[in-house]
Amino acid sequence: MRSRGVFDLPWRRRFAAAALFAIMAAPAAHAGGEPYGTWLRPEAGQQFSFYDCGGLLCAKLISVRNAEDQHAIGTVILRGATRSGPKEWRGKLYNAKDGNVYDGVITLKSANELTLKGCLWGVLCKGETWRRATATAGAKASDKAQDADE
Repeated sequence: MRSRGVFDLPWRRRFAAAALFAIMAAPAAHAGGEPYGTWLRPEAGQQFSFYDCGGLLCAKLISVRNAEDQHAIGTVILRGATRSGPKEWRGKLYNAKDGNVYDGVITLKSANELTLKGCLWGVLCKGETWRRATATAGAKASDKAQDADE
């Protein structure tokens, strides 16, 4: 009777299949419950990168539609937001139009849709719905963000 060792072919196939499944499933699970990634603000044609910053949620502008807005790339609009619910984060939102900082709520509505709401004194609020950028648009935006960081 032959013993099965670590180099046994069927064992390696099972391990490889399990590893492949884990690698493929992880991004899908992550994308459904977290806002990390590239998001499109449809009205302005801007793209923002939502990223982890020391265990908190941050976001910065990484792509603009209009050439005259290129100077704004790299502007951090969300800094240090904390999770306040299963799909909700609270933090400070910077509005580049007026230069003010507002109390903000980011809510992940689905894997491809989130809302941002900024409030002044907790009563005067305005919100927008953003969509997750496509892979192609996201790749172009991250290339621009890397160029802006250099």
